[in-house]
Amino acid sequence: MNIGSMTPDTGLTRLALLILLPLLLAALIRAPWRQLLAKQERMNALGAAIVVLPLLWSMSPELPGGEKLHLLGMTAVTLLFSWQLAVIAGALAAGVLLVVGSWTPAALPLNMLLVVVVPVLVSSAVLAAANRLPRTNLFVYMLGVAFVGSMLAIGVSLWIGSRMLGTDLDHALVMLMTFPEGFINGAVISARAVFAPELLRTYDDERYLGKPRGS
Repeated sequence: MNIGSMTPDTGLTRLALLILLPLLLAALIRAPWRQLLAKQERMNALGAAIVVLPLLWSMSPELPGGEKLHLLGMTAVTLLFSWQLAVIAGALAAGVLLVVGSWTPAALPLNMLLVVVVPVLVSSAVLAAANRLPRTNLFVYMLGVAFVGSMLAIGVSLWIGSRMLGTDLDHALVMLMTFPEGFINGAVISARAVFAPELLRTYDDERYLGKPRGS
């Protein structure tokens, strides 16, 4: 969800900036740059994410209130690269939409809060909760974290956005958005976990398959 053609309240914009700027700074400092640069495939995947995200966010029908609904894709990016690189990738993708004129400078902070920060934080929280379970397996990661986690991420983003903007969202429309969000993120992460688990920053063979490290 982004605010589309709506004019954001000054107080909401300031609140968004107070959250965004420290988080972006922390992401830049703590991002796993060494691991990213160690594999060309990871850099290529991050570049692809920065290209795909603006396209995904541009497919957004406008609602009567002015806000726009679209898929997020941030759960997959978070699980692929870590929350730090997900925030950075989301910021760069938002910059692309700003340059092409799809997002206005005034709407950028609030849009980034709803489209990037909220889903990244929710996805990270779901991952942390899954990792604290006494017993886990591959399906917990693929279905619980990727599929259900992404559905929760877009649901929370829609809820926070509607509360901040004072708009009402149709429950059927929300459900219509959550399932494809879960399917897309779940499919991307499942494919990576099966065919290229070494490229998943948040995946651990020892935890989810019981394999000893290095096997």
